[in-house]
Amino acid sequence: MGNIDPHLIPYRKVDIVETSKRKRILLVEDEPNLAFTLQYNLQAEGYDIIPAINGQIAIEKFTNDGPFDLIMLDVMLPEVDGFEVAKRIRQTDQKTGILMLTALASKRDRVTGFEAGVDDYITKPFHLEELILRVRRMIERADFFTSSTAAASKDHVLRYGPFELDTESLQLKGPNGEYTLTALETDILKEFISLPGRVLSRDHLLEKVWGVQGDIDTRTVDNFIVRLRRYLEKDPSNPEFLVSIRGRGYRLIED
Repeated sequence: MGNIDPHLIPYRKVDIVETSKRKRILLVEDEPNLAFTLQYNLQAEGYDIIPAINGQIAIEKFTNDGPFDLIMLDVMLPEVDGFEVAKRIRQTDQKTGILMLTALASKRDRVTGFEAGVDDYITKPFHLEELILRVRRMIERADFFTSSTAAASKDHVLRYGPFELDTESLQLKGPNGEYTLTALETDILKEFISLPGRVLSRDHLLEKVWGVQGDIDTRTVDNFIVRLRRYLEKDPSNPEFLVSIRGRGYRLIED
């Protein structure tokens, strides 16, 4: 499967992690060779993998066998496609990270995935090392998000201009009303609020929020900016708060 060899051995040795302490990943993939390879290597990294071979089974396992620390989700699945699975998960869970793996690489497919609530998007074929890095960063970010908000319970409400962001409940209040964000959307907006008035580049956001550096597709950032503008702006096509700075990035400004 492209850069993935179904008989690939783990690329590095890791210490055995007690089962009770392992991070749990719901792996939704219907292609047997790829599913085997991913499960084999992720288990070697110390993760507890719960497989699902179609979208309906994925929804049932998410409902009955959770919670999970991460969901890895193909798009073209039997029964229920990955976009619909993501939408259903986001109806009840805004915090669990969703990493989409798919051969659908068009801009429209990416936008559809992000609109469904996906946090990151990797197209097939991909390098195993990059995938492992993305998985590790997403789980570390979720752990940091949980521990930091719990430790700073008195400071979990951030205010900037007309906006109020509760980083524990993931609630955003502003001129357009009140919205429930995903954990990643909350982290992005928190980064802008913590650096008031500064222009943040795509690379800055990828490093600080996603925890990745190097040759990474920056359209991921752009798609999340589009999502945030729907909450922040009266007219998202003509933003007044989260504005683009040509050639540099984005800036959150007060009214």
